[in-house]
Amino acid sequence: MGLLGAHVSISGGVKNAPLNGEKIGCDAIQIFTKNQRQWSTKPYEDDEIEEYFKNLKKTKIKKVNAHSSYLINLASYNEEIFEKSINALIDDLERCNSLKIPIEVIHPGSHLGEGIEKGIKRIITGIDSVFKKVKDASLALETVAGQGTNIGFKFEQLKEIIDGVKEKDRIFVCFDTAHVFEAGYDIKTQKGFMKVLDEFDRIIGIEKLVVFHLNDSKTPLGSNVDRHENIGKGMLGLEPFKFLVNSKEFNDYPMILETPGGDEMYIEDLKTLNLLRSLIDE
Repeated sequence: MGLLGAHVSISGGVKNAPLNGEKIGCDAIQIFTKNQRQWSTKPYEDDEIEEYFKNLKKTKIKKVNAHSSYLINLASYNEEIFEKSINALIDDLERCNSLKIPIEVIHPGSHLGEGIEKGIKRIITGIDSVFKKVKDASLALETVAGQGTNIGFKFEQLKEIIDGVKEKDRIFVCFDTAHVFEAGYDIKTQKGFMKVLDEFDRIIGIEKLVVFHLNDSKTPLGSNVDRHENIGKGMLGLEPFKFLVNSKEFNDYPMILETPGGDEMYIEDLKTLNLLRSLIDE
């Protein structure tokens, strides 16, 4: 059974993130390492890092991953944006290292009209530049819905990025249930989900999957429109989530909610997921 959790606030400082996760009943949490609306901000103070670890130790939270700023676009051919993206990601991974967070989830990028192949080459160049400057922390490319010019809505695109990166042992995948469904992979039933996971394994390799985002979808299969919904309230329904939270294959994997409604609805969605855990078919 996976470690259920949510993307939690770092309001008042990153030190508060574990306590915010504990309040809503998380086994795992995801955070922004800094204000995601800013390219850069001041480094952590030593006492902030110390308080973070003290607070984390007080909780039952077993795993933490980070999510990169939405400003970052490694596929951009605008040189200023590309350089800012690289520097912001270097800063993110350095912060991950200081907090001993092993994985940062990142949207691969948007080619903005340059084309998918050119965008993929740019992403590879960007990741190689980042990994050259900062060691240890790894990246998980998030599956995306395919909205606009976003790259990563086909498993083959993620595979091409992984194959192109020099330090392949530091590049992984985050499987977002809403995005995968919106991109055209039918995971609405257990049988369908297992088939999609087999396809993922054949194309990318299941060993590269390290974290899930658990989101229902407001939009239908293959819509390419990214709209999250609360668990069981959207087009996916409950069956795929029941399968996933009870899967022995993904025992101890972080499964992170990014559903609408803030902490109040996270609590409700976590209750739903925990109920599904208890409904294992005999």
